[in-house]
Amino acid sequence: MTSMYDTTVPVVENRSLTGGHFLLSLYSPLQAQATRAGQFAMVRLLGRSDVLLRRPMSIFDVLAGSACGHPLRDPAGTGLAIGALPASSWRGRRAPRHRTSERRLPARPELIQLLYKAVGRGTRLMAELKPSEKVGLLAPLGHGFFAEEYMEQARAADEVLHVAGGIGIAALLLPARDLARAGIPQRLFFGGRTKADLVGVEKFGMSVGSTTLATEDGSRGYRGYVTGPLEQYLVRRPNNKFLLMVCGPWAMLEASSALARKYGHPCLVSVENRMGCALGVCLGCSIRVVGEGHGAYQRVCTEGPVFWADKVVWGRKTVTSDE
Repeated sequence: MTSMYDTTVPVVENRSLTGGHFLLSLYSPLQAQATRAGQFAMVRLLGRSDVLLRRPMSIFDVLAGSACGHPLRDPAGTGLAIGALPASSWRGRRAPRHRTSERRLPARPELIQLLYKAVGRGTRLMAELKPSEKVGLLAPLGHGFFAEEYMEQARAADEVLHVAGGIGIAALLLPARDLARAGIPQRLFFGGRTKADLVGVEKFGMSVGSTTLATEDGSRGYRGYVTGPLEQYLVRRPNNKFLLMVCGPWAMLEASSALARKYGHPCLVSVENRMGCALGVCLGCSIRVVGEGHGAYQRVCTEGPVFWADKVVWGRKTVTSDE
């Protein structure tokens, strides 16, 4: 299990995308380097007594600060350029200036990127964040897409199919990169209400072999839910073995899980849910799973957000007081 840190971090960039979406880049090397695929962060707006709870958000990407596309000074005030490597990271002794054979080691991640949509008061206030402003960040959190738990199934599959709905795309980039490094073929199915909701897909280009898009209004790609082209793909390949990795709204998770079960493929789902503490204490994010007694409930913030789909009891997303 990775370490979790609660700290105050500076905003490097808060880029406006289409459809009210934003890509928030935060400078936090310690948290970025501790992050594993499928984990999430809790964001706290500072100085806002009217927004008490943190906002849970999937960690979309971790990268070197220089990847923002322009040189930036360290917002934390250390005087180091973001993305620059300390001299200790070079192999051996620095060569004279006239020699060009030296190579730096790959930069370690320094930025955490969060992909979000401004829909409520908290996220609308987040959309107003400017570079050098600070937020509270509790991260990395949760049980994500940990390669040691699914890699055997991935290697046995002909292809890994990523299925994303809306902002659920944010949970799937890092596992796609892990699989690409392992040389495993992948395909992305990505759906949204309109073409303006299909954000972040360009980052998958180097990891997946093909991408299928779907929109409910038909403004781009397949007209309808993303599970439509997914099922068509599964039907046309009855002899292939697939591993599905899914993130999106509850109804989409349930529909994708049903398709995986129908056609005999293992499926991992990253569940979205409301959270209070994100530390497993308040139990507010619990969902029903296969089991008895206390074992019939698991917390999205700690046992999840990633679950094997056949372990989830589908139907209702949240646990109510009458259960």
